[in-house]
Amino acid sequence: MGTLSPQVSLEELRLRSLQGQTQIQVRLRIPKTYHGEPIISNLTSRYGLQVNIVAALLGADGGEDGWFDLVIDGEASLIRQALIDLVQLEADIWVGSEQEDYT
Repeated sequence: MGTLSPQVSLEELRLRSLQGQTQIQVRLRIPKTYHGEPIISNLTSRYGLQVNIVAALLGADGGEDGWFDLVIDGEASLIRQALIDLVQLEADIWVGSEQEDYT
């Protein structure tokens, strides 16, 4: 299973009662085993979220993990569920409100 940082456990994320529209910034590491899968596209098609890829590092041959800086807009409860599902795919996620939160 992946991880969720900073200091937010998967269980805490499940229990949060976020409501309404919101926007979050995340840094996402997707394992190389998912290289051919539409992981980020699924955030839109499955959850109806708007996803802006701010930065990305992904090798063409799929030999390395993919790294993505995303801004995600949508219903807070759907964002929460999408993040839970990403962690279950063994993705690592860093949640921040500002770019410097990732460093």
